[in-house]
Amino acid sequence: MFNLSGEKQNKVLKNFKKVVDKENSELINKDLYYHLNLNCNFIANFDLQGFRETYSGENFKDFLEKFDRKSAASQWLYAPEISTQFDGLNQAMADYVSIKLKPKTQQ
Repeated sequence: MFNLSGEKQNKVLKNFKKVVDKENSELINKDLYYHLNLNCNFIANFDLQGFRETYSGENFKDFLEKFDRKSAASQWLYAPEISTQFDGLNQAMADYVSIKLKPKTQQ
C-alpha cells in the first residue's frame, strides 16, 4: 500500500483533475502513479514513463474508461482488496470523470 495523508490525497486529486482536463497522461505525477498502481490495482506498465506512454494520445480514453462507473474497466473501484482508506479519493476521481464524460448538452 502507498500511504497518503489527507493533504497528499488532495494533491493526488488535483493532479488527476489536471491530467483529465488536459487529456494528457504525461502530466501524471509519481504520487498519482503510485496511488493508481499500489492502491488501486492498475497495471504498473514497468514504470511511470511506461504508464504515461500506455495512456498517451488516442489511448487516453482507455485511462478515462477505468473511472467510468458504467464501464467494466471501472470494476477496480469496488474490488474488496482496495483499501477503504482511499474510498473518498477514488470516488472523487470517478465523479470527476463522470462529469467530464457527460455530453455537453447534459452538463
